[in-house]
Amino acid sequence: SPGHIQAVLAAYPELGNVGAKVATQFGALEHTMKPSETSMHFISDVIGETAQLVDSGYFHVGGDEVATQQWSRSTVARDFMASHRLRRVEGIAGVMMQNAINAVKHLGRRAVVWDEAMHNGVPLPPGTVVMLWRPEMGVNNLAKAAQQGHAVVMCPQDRSYLDQFQSPHGDHDAFGAIGGFLNTRKVYELDFNGHGAKVLGGQGQLWSEYISGGVRELDYKAWPRGAALAEATWSGRHRPGFGDFQRRLELLQPELRRMQVNFRDADGQQALSTAKAIEVHRERHIGLQVRRNKARPVRHTRHGDTQALLAHVRRVASTNAADASKRHGAVALLQRLLKGGAPKGLKARR
Repeated sequence: SPGHIQAVLAAYPELGNVGAKVATQFGALEHTMKPSETSMHFISDVIGETAQLVDSGYFHVGGDEVATQQWSRSTVARDFMASHRLRRVEGIAGVMMQNAINAVKHLGRRAVVWDEAMHNGVPLPPGTVVMLWRPEMGVNNLAKAAQQGHAVVMCPQDRSYLDQFQSPHGDHDAFGAIGGFLNTRKVYELDFNGHGAKVLGGQGQLWSEYISGGVRELDYKAWPRGAALAEATWSGRHRPGFGDFQRRLELLQPELRRMQVNFRDADGQQALSTAKAIEVHRERHIGLQVRRNKARPVRHTRHGDTQALLAHVRRVASTNAADASKRHGAVALLQRLLKGGAPKGLKARR
């Protein structure tokens, strides 16, 4: 909010600045929400609904990579800027983020944002947590967070984005990647010096759009880098050192194989044979039966269609008994949405 939102705008075109279609690519796209009270009410409604599925004191509302081109060409955006006394077009994102953060605070939770939300000219409400992902901002980001009294989470792209290659140029990687180079040592050396800002912890990111090989590729990208991130985050300045970490990791590798985790070994190979990795992938990938059943997207909201959708959700979700509480919550939410329809004044495109 209000960027990274093209799927919403394709379904609810009245919330956009210009017509938006369902995206056929991923990344930071040009489409943003129209700056209006209707848009902000929609975001508040979505937060209120989805928060019921998240059992946490925190709730992430985004705020990263918000394009401004459409707002710069929009008379509606100019009127919005005038009514909120904004000097910069980036301030539109600031006002909309304030609205989202206040919706989270109304639920008794603490809002989390990406670090761009500190730089749009509109102050973040007190208590907001900032996730620092842009390494090029360096200490300046930490200084700004400290000055404004915001706690931070360390998740810089050059140390915690696990969708990057694990060898230079990917020469010794079993799968593709977004690019870059992030080996286990670099993850382990993640810096938690807040330079005056309160550091709550760290986070690793593994974006699924760069995973085409299913669970076996996810395992390969996540481990052992995820273990390095965990030790760095828990131990901070008291971590025993990368050499000691490697020694202990080597002792754990037989157990990881027994658990059928397809981690990346020291030579860059998959821990499991290709045939075994594919077998594990098939066993663990719960959503495959949707593909096998060739389920089609639901495009209508008549009563019979929605009841069929609800039955299908129950049937698919029931395969994951370990997440029973979340499954029941999702089904209950869907039932409420089907009963109440879209938020007031909005109608999904058919």
